[in-house]
Amino acid sequence: RDVPVDLEADRLDYDRNADVVTMRGGVEINQEEQRLEADRSRYDHRSGQVDADGNVLLQYPGVRIAADSAQYNLQTKQGRLSNPRYRMYGNANLRGTADEAKILSPELTSYRGITYTTCPPGQSDWSIKAGRLELDHANGMGTAYNARIRLAGIPVVYTPWLRFPIDDRRRSGLLVPTFGTSDKNGTDIIIPYYWNIAPNLDATFFPRYMSARGLMLGAQVRYLSKYQKVEINGDYLPNDQKSPDNRSRDALHIEQTGNIGGRWTSSIDYSSVSDDQYLVDFGNRLEVTSVRNLSQRGDVRYGGDGWGALLRLQQFQTVDPTIPPGARPYAQLPHIELNLDPARWRDLFVYAVDGQYDYFDNSARTHGGRVVAVPSLRMPLRRSYGYLDPRVRAYYKSYDLVNQKAGESEQPSYVIPSFDIDSKLIFERDSSWFGHGVLQTLEPRLYYVLTPYTDQSAAPLFDTTELDFTFASLFRPNRFTGYDRISDENRLTVGLTSRTISTEDGDELLRASVGQIHYFDNRQVTLANAAEAQDVSSSAVAGELAARLSQHWNARASFQWNPNDAEVQWEKRILELRYSAEDKKLLNLAYRFNSGTRTVEGYEDTDVSFRMPVGRSVQLVGRWLYSLLQSDTVEAFAGIEFGRCCWRLRVLGRHLKTGIDSTANTSVMLQLELAGLGTLGNQIDKLLERGIYGYQTD
Repeated sequence: RDVPVDLEADRLDYDRNADVVTMRGGVEINQEEQRLEADRSRYDHRSGQVDADGNVLLQYPGVRIAADSAQYNLQTKQGRLSNPRYRMYGNANLRGTADEAKILSPELTSYRGITYTTCPPGQSDWSIKAGRLELDHANGMGTAYNARIRLAGIPVVYTPWLRFPIDDRRRSGLLVPTFGTSDKNGTDIIIPYYWNIAPNLDATFFPRYMSARGLMLGAQVRYLSKYQKVEINGDYLPNDQKSPDNRSRDALHIEQTGNIGGRWTSSIDYSSVSDDQYLVDFGNRLEVTSVRNLSQRGDVRYGGDGWGALLRLQQFQTVDPTIPPGARPYAQLPHIELNLDPARWRDLFVYAVDGQYDYFDNSARTHGGRVVAVPSLRMPLRRSYGYLDPRVRAYYKSYDLVNQKAGESEQPSYVIPSFDIDSKLIFERDSSWFGHGVLQTLEPRLYYVLTPYTDQSAAPLFDTTELDFTFASLFRPNRFTGYDRISDENRLTVGLTSRTISTEDGDELLRASVGQIHYFDNRQVTLANAAEAQDVSSSAVAGELAARLSQHWNARASFQWNPNDAEVQWEKRILELRYSAEDKKLLNLAYRFNSGTRTVEGYEDTDVSFRMPVGRSVQLVGRWLYSLLQSDTVEAFAGIEFGRCCWRLRVLGRHLKTGIDSTANTSVMLQLELAGLGTLGNQIDKLLERGIYGYQTD
């Protein structure tokens, strides 16, 4: 079709016979979404050819090109520009220069003698210099030939062919490889390939070569629909050259969440590995390599009007060979919950019912079914100056057991009533804090629990352990988790909290809490084979302290002091100091001590982590986690970050010990981030986010 062309200039000369317009000064040629500006131009109306020179500017959707001269055809949408300077819209700061540019179509451009960067104007911290570059705007891809990636003008990587995205669309192709080295795996190289199968389905393949072990094949599949989200990750090493028998090794992890119609939802969290040492050998995080049991769980939930139900199937793979079969966790096949949401009656009482059925499976231990029902009734009275919240409840539990202990009933059942009352008063006064107005509070709290003793020794310990003693646990009705043991209680908790709150912005400047339990009767319910001192009249004293010392400094402390223990009275101590400023400076100092219990191993360690900017484009990072108990470093890393907004280079050395008797693994990692191009090397940024509290990548 004949698309009209608008011409503007300070002077126009028209040759009627040749149908040619010659323009000078402030030339503007507009046709639909195309715009060309120049000092001088010649337009052939018959052929659509435009010849322009002097401050040439060509614009069309997604592209803006400035040049010394241009030849462009408004009909064929093809042309040539000399000494172009280009800018792409839709991808932040994508720009560059070239010796020559060819416009093959509105969606395809080709450049000779090209430079390419995503740094903002005035900066070229990193760039690609190539003999030729093709930009396919329809598919959102760029292809460079004889390319050199440069940092500060210095070539660091050469490749005869490089293909990269120029927008945010997903597409199939090779991703930037990662590489590193470690004592355990040797040289470690991963070359991922991304497969964009469908708009809601993709897969990434991770061939991983380890010089000390061989070739591992890994894959990730992701599926997203209106009703569910699924992610499957798997790894397979056919022959581990470092193992004595060259055995194969593999791992699988599945995550799923979904809405299966109406009020029904589902979730899956399934993990498995081929052997006990898999996570130690191939995991790269302390919290991963220290896992002892892998969960294999599937849930189906239903949300009704005022009630809810849950069906769960869960079992565990134990990856710690030191745990005997008789001490490994039970599978729940199934676990069924039926809960009545708290509801008011006559605007005075609040009632609720929690119920569940479990079949706990472990052939090496006593196993079987358990039914639990816990109805409760509260009468909360709340005012601005405090509250009073009495509650009564009854614990019903019944068992049907296999391999029960000799002489014990195979179907024990219990009904255990319980009463507790929680109360608090809040006193306030206006005061000043270093010349600023504050509100100070004094909040005494009393919590009383009365639960009669019931002999529950015939019941096995399916999901019950002793709760960790903290300030929060002072106000819990049962000192055990689960329902296999309901502790007998006749005790009063006395607690006191004081807060200092800024009246200017409402921030909490200081909070101090302390509390202790006073027992009126000896406790008789214990865990199986537990030798616990039951005749003490009071618990340990637990306390917490949190303070905002200044705009950038915050402190936190907690402690547990037991006057009944003549050997180790200070059972827990935690001291933490944190500095965080707008200039990205971070400093975390921590000391942690726990004397341990029958179920929790003791520890004493110090933890130092930091991020320290040095100038505008350099940052030092590090962490040192040291076990005072073992006189050994658990984890330590130190590194340096270079870069600005459009690039970042990280170099990190790391020392990691995954067990008391294990040999520490030392590794060196490198990561290069180029905005708009990708990430090369290890995922150091993720490690820093986990290891340095408060660290965030830009």
